[in-house]
Amino acid sequence: MSVSARSGHIGFRTSPEEDLLIRKAAALHGWTVTQYVLCAVLDRAERDLYEQAARTDWETVYTASSAEPLTSIIGVFGEACAG
Repeated sequence: MSVSARSGHIGFRTSPEEDLLIRKAAALHGWTVTQYVLCAVLDRAERDLYEQAARTDWETVYTASSAEPLTSIIGVFGEACAG
């Protein structure tokens, strides 16, 4: 499986309490904050897509080609992100 380069950037602001919470959770896994947040967001995005697909026609929501970037980035984090 090949990993494609990221072409986008997503940024957001957090409160001090949110920042601390995210940093502590990432540290529990031995991940950077970026790894933790990206893994959490991708996990949620895939769950939302699967849920939507269960209610509609799967092919219109989640085409075969659209899965490649998600599964590629999950491969970067290995089993820790997938499990």
